[in-house]
Amino acid sequence: MNDIFKIFLLFFLIFVWSGCTRENGMEQYNKVVKSELESGKRMDTIFFNIHFGMTGKEFFAYCWEMNKKGLFTDGQSNTAVLYRLNHNELKYPASLNFYPEMYENRINKMSAVFQYDAWAPWNKQLFSDKLLADVLNLYKKWYNKGNPFIEIKVPGKSTVYVKVDANRRITMAVKDDMTVQVNYTDLLTEKKFKK
Repeated sequence: MNDIFKIFLLFFLIFVWSGCTRENGMEQYNKVVKSELESGKRMDTIFFNIHFGMTGKEFFAYCWEMNKKGLFTDGQSNTAVLYRLNHNELKYPASLNFYPEMYENRINKMSAVFQYDAWAPWNKQLFSDKLLADVLNLYKKWYNKGNPFIEIKVPGKSTVYVKVDANRRITMAVKDDMTVQVNYTDLLTEKKFKK
């Protein structure tokens, strides 16, 4: 009787676990990552002509040129690059602060933070949950080719949206009441870290 109960419990746990992974999107995400990395294709585009593999020197020179054109400026606490989204990209004027991470002096990750410029505790329509939906719609226009965004529900946290095309992963989630965090990762470089 005890062995039968253990077998039943094991099958029940496997059933519940597989249902949870399917329900929260992780199973779909893992399949997409596996097939995209096995494809051997590369997708290095980030945004605004910035890409994985760009050297630090190339990145700073490019940002300086964009600054001279009035498109980029100093971002949050002078530790990021600022791009103003005020050309009807989102529902309201917004800011995008971004800055890369380097591996062997080449961009392998990009951190981007979106915020509505008029955010205030009393402007509920400008809170990050609304901003997340707006940024997701914008990204569906910016990145309209390749795989769709996968919705992953994280218990007790905000929903995370993930898009994987070849080696490029884009993740998007609410960071706090005011901001939405978007991260770009070169999965091939990340794979090297794990080894």
